[in-house]
Amino acid sequence: MRDAELPDRRELLAAFAAPAEAGDEPVTRSAAMLAELHRQRHRDPLAAAGIDCRRAELVAAVDRWVGAARPARVRGISLGALLDRMAAAHVHADHLLHHCDRVSDTRVHTAWYRLATLADEWSDLIAGYLPERASVGSR
Repeated sequence: MRDAELPDRRELLAAFAAPAEAGDEPVTRSAAMLAELHRQRHRDPLAAAGIDCRRAELVAAVDRWVGAARPARVRGISLGALLDRMAAAHVHADHLLHHCDRVSDTRVHTAWYRLATLADEWSDLIAGYLPERASVGSR
């Protein structure tokens, strides 16, 4: 990933689903770590304070990394915080998918719809971070 590029929604969803294969890019690696922290939080609610502290550190790190190439916020929204919400939504949707009696359960659909909405928001926001490409023939 070049310095001004950010991962697209597909890369993030892959990192949430398969953390071991997230690669070395800072944002996708952070996405994988955030998803794993949300899984840990679900398994061990008593460890929530420490887990939430680590999540906050990762959110800040993502915003710092993004801010090195572009302003770290768009319309007052932290990309790190959005990434954390996406990770939480993915972990929740995946959990419901594997633990509901029926895949057609409304909760499963609602959870995946929430993740899709956040992924759309990510796509919309990072569009403002990508460098504009000069059109052919323009000066």
